[in-house]
Amino acid sequence: MALCALIAQPSITKAQQTITFQEAVRIALDQNTQLRQSANQVRISEINVQSARAAFLPNFNLSSGTGTNFGLSFDTNVGELRTTRNTRFNVNAFSSVNIFDGFQSQASLRQSRLAVESDDLRLNRQRQFVVFQVASQFLAYISAAEQIKVQQENLIAATQLLSQIEEFVRVGTRPVSDLYQQQANVEQAELAILQTEQLVQISEANLLQILRLDPLGSYEFIVPDLTEDAFIPEDLDLTDLFMRAQQQRGDLRAQEVAVDAAAQGLRLARSSSLPQLSFSAGAGSSFNSGIEQVGFIDQLDRNFSQSVSLSLNLPVFNRLRTRTQVQRAQVSYDNAKLNVEAIEQQIGVEIRQAYLDYLTAEKQLDVSRRQLEFREQALEAARERYNVGAATLVELTQAQSDFVQASQDEVTAKYTIFVRKRLIRYYTGELNPTLPLFD
Repeated sequence: MALCALIAQPSITKAQQTITFQEAVRIALDQNTQLRQSANQVRISEINVQSARAAFLPNFNLSSGTGTNFGLSFDTNVGELRTTRNTRFNVNAFSSVNIFDGFQSQASLRQSRLAVESDDLRLNRQRQFVVFQVASQFLAYISAAEQIKVQQENLIAATQLLSQIEEFVRVGTRPVSDLYQQQANVEQAELAILQTEQLVQISEANLLQILRLDPLGSYEFIVPDLTEDAFIPEDLDLTDLFMRAQQQRGDLRAQEVAVDAAAQGLRLARSSSLPQLSFSAGAGSSFNSGIEQVGFIDQLDRNFSQSVSLSLNLPVFNRLRTRTQVQRAQVSYDNAKLNVEAIEQQIGVEIRQAYLDYLTAEKQLDVSRRQLEFREQALEAARERYNVGAATLVELTQAQSDFVQASQDEVTAKYTIFVRKRLIRYYTGELNPTLPLFD
């Protein structure tokens, strides 16, 4: 079954786009703003890893400068002051490398790698959430579309009864008030269809918002072919669901990795109190135009110099900066562990609520199906009694209304248990955005 929606201005003509559920998921994964921001965060973390790796490499710098002095200067060759113009030029190269920095570089690299892992896990969880949103709204759309079928069948039944009552009134076996009442019932059934179609339009508008589609576009959302097997209840165990969530929830795993990253941050802060050893080397030369007897190349050759150095830095007192950094890192580490506990508690509550909601949906489906069967029997009995004059139109109308309500309840119960059975994968962290959800 497919339900079409055209949202366009009369002056704008756009080709209709057909969208299946899997295509809707793909569109959402491509265009969701929060998901794209999470992907950007992963990229930033990867850049931080590159920067942390570069800390192990030596640096290398080249510098050069030139300048000219004008004015009086004492010429030692002739022993008198002269107005001169003296040009200087120098070039230098310098390189240094950290031999030991208190394990700061190692801790920083490990922390940045853990940040990438944590952000990756959060990104995957965000993908699962996007699928959860799309599936929830898509199934709300399906349910609303199915309700239209119920209302259309109700309109057909009401129209058929109107024809029957017209014949009864013509032969004088029913009062004309029944005819007027049934005409009103037909109009009410038509109004119910319009109201249900409005719910479909609202569900579709929510889909457009989630998918970030052009509201002026024309779309046809293809309802998945759901067999009766899709509504068969499953046996679920609360403890098993909780254990699966503990092992597979990306947000929990991401926070556990964040604890490891915070531990590296604490190690990084403590390393500031350790000695640091570095090695450096340099080379350079210079030229001075005031030395006229020696040419440019010869001066550079004569003035060439080299240097090597080994530097040991022993932190003694840095105005309690290291102590403050360690205290802050310790608080961040403690907060990271508290966040793990909070997420574990949240997961437990979510799993428990999802499990109870599923059990309730099972009962609702069973009750709604039995109620629908009884309401259908009651409606048939009311029709037969009305046909023989043993029941009033009010009684028949009430029986018809009860049957329509029972039909709507049965449709709602079917799709409620379907969505809760499928999307329980989201709460356990097993939802794979790349696999079909309705298979």
